[in-house]
Amino acid sequence: KTLSEDELEYGKILDISHETEEESLCLEHQEREMILKALKKNHNRRKNAARDLGISERTLYRKIKLFRIEE
Repeated sequence: KTLSEDELEYGKILDISHETEEESLCLEHQEREMILKALKKNHNRRKNAARDLGISERTLYRKIKLFRIEE
């Protein structure tokens, strides 16, 4: 059986077994920076920052706690 294009894309997204810890930390750093920029742009209004980032307010709140971002 051959895999469809969607199934291949899905596999690529989930397969991070080759990712090193350093790459993971780099992604976390980039994510933290994006959150900081979105908060600054929106004058710390989480609802607007979450909208700009394309995530829910709840997810943004969790990430703010995770990355220990001070307001």
